[in-house]
Amino acid sequence: MIPMTRSTVSLLLVLLISGAVAGNAREASSTYSESYAIIIKGAVAGSETVTEKTETGGDLVATSQHDMLVTDGLETKRMKFSTRMTLSKKTGMPISYSCWYTSGNTGDSYEVTIKDGQITRILNRGGHAGEITVPLEPDMVFLDFNVYHQYDYLIRRYDFKKKGRQTFADFIPVIGNDIPIALTHIGDSSLDLKTGPMPVRNLRIDFVGIWSGTVSVDKEGRLVRLIIPSQDLEVVRRDLMPDSN
Repeated sequence: MIPMTRSTVSLLLVLLISGAVAGNAREASSTYSESYAIIIKGAVAGSETVTEKTETGGDLVATSQHDMLVTDGLETKRMKFSTRMTLSKKTGMPISYSCWYTSGNTGDSYEVTIKDGQITRILNRGGHAGEITVPLEPDMVFLDFNVYHQYDYLIRRYDFKKKGRQTFADFIPVIGNDIPIALTHIGDSSLDLKTGPMPVRNLRIDFVGIWSGTVSVDKEGRLVRLIIPSQDLEVVRRDLMPDSN
């Protein structure tokens, strides 16, 4: 046994403090990143990359970059934008969300804050700002139309023990309102990869009255593939593409 002299106690305190600092540093540096290919009508039309980082206080911050080619049937334009979402350590729900366009010179953006049971969205478009405040509903989720990694947070709300069709109110920042979104577990399967079979869980997703599709996620609930037939759209994790190295 080490004798508990004053110098020994001081040394132990230093070691404990150092360990705590190191632990906080490890927590602060906890990161996750992924990239996706966006495929429209069978051709790669864009990409999305996301990075998640756990802050020192425990909140999760997800930042993403998007680069897409979009067409209105007459011409094709390049659209680039970035997003940032902070999710609460306590509830797993968003605290804030922002999206800003980096292509063109319009400077369009929108910001969302959630506080005291209220959602406030400020939309900046064409140099004009508009603000909307709506109540936060108990079953509300946050999924932006063209921000595909956010399916990770949606799937976390689905109760696989209950299964069946489960409906949520999805707040869509660009319109400043919510629409019903439904998830239904339709079975598990596996994808054949070079590294071996990859088990996935498959769910039907319905933006009620708008469109429906299929979402496949891995065992961690992370997006693997999204298919929306009516839009000729497929989003697939980059490392699952046939030409991946």
